[in-house]
Amino acid sequence: MRFYAISIDQIVIRFYLMMAFVLIGEFSGLHFITAIAFPIFLSAILGIRYEPISKTQPTTKVIDLPRPTVTTDKVA
Repeated sequence: MRFYAISIDQIVIRFYLMMAFVLIGEFSGLHFITAIAFPIFLSAILGIRYEPISKTQPTTKVIDLPRPTVTTDKVA
């Protein structure tokens, strides 16, 4: 489980899913269904991505950038 790791489209989908649970629960009179909307809301706000725990770390390519040379100017 990683925080702040989802894209905007997944946030929008979770928002609509949350609103579906709220509307279905309110209009059907089964208010306990609206309680399911709260964890969906938190997962959208916190950006939680559910993925299996893997023992191997993904490798990323590291690019070495040249360091800029700093020259000191003598000021009169």
